[in-house]
Amino acid sequence: MRKSLFLLISVLLSLGWAEVPFPVIESGKVHLTEKNSPYLLETSVVFSREDTLLIDPGVQVFMMPYAKVLLRGSVSILGTLQKPVVFKSLDTTKSWSGIHFVSNTTPFLVQNLVVENAFRNSVTQSGGVFESVSFINNYYGLWVNSSNQVSLKKCSFTRNRFALSVGAGSIKAESTQIFGNVFGLYIEKGGEYSGNLQLIKGNLEADIRKETEELAGKGKTVSRSVWHRIESSF
Repeated sequence: MRKSLFLLISVLLSLGWAEVPFPVIESGKVHLTEKNSPYLLETSVVFSREDTLLIDPGVQVFMMPYAKVLLRGSVSILGTLQKPVVFKSLDTTKSWSGIHFVSNTTPFLVQNLVVENAFRNSVTQSGGVFESVSFINNYYGLWVNSSNQVSLKKCSFTRNRFALSVGAGSIKAESTQIFGNVFGLYIEKGGEYSGNLQLIKGNLEADIRKETEELAGKGKTVSRSVWHRIESSF
């Protein structure tokens, strides 16, 4: 695998493509600019509660396999329609771990972001706004848990294995489309999704599933440790 990635990087460099290593967190802040883009994240990066991530329009971040972005502090990803921010695998045949929002103190703001090829993206005990964000070709597009103030505005989920899951929290969605995935929306027991359900359609196996309905009459619950085992392996 390392040999194939090395060859891919060599080809890109020969074509004039040159990546900048993802910056080390200094003085509690990382600011990604279009001028220095594209960036390459080779391993995982963890932002503490005191750290800030600011990303300008037009920034591209390429991920090596299993790279993870864990955000506990302030997050402002400020793409535009003309210049979206992009997070995706360097090698599109490989997945990266994903971007994870884990902050119960500072609301995040994510605008015009494209997230591709991740294993799972998540929001846990956090609140904030995703606006015009596209989740494309991820295994788990977005999983929201123990979070009651998450807004999706004009977002889209497509070509994901599991597009959107809500567990023990709530999502308010506006003009958000979930289509062309294997599974669309999954609402776990204790979860709530407020939005136009007619925009969830055209998914291969199921558009909307609810844990309470699936378990009706079975007298059992789904173990949430499954999610923790999945997460701990990355």
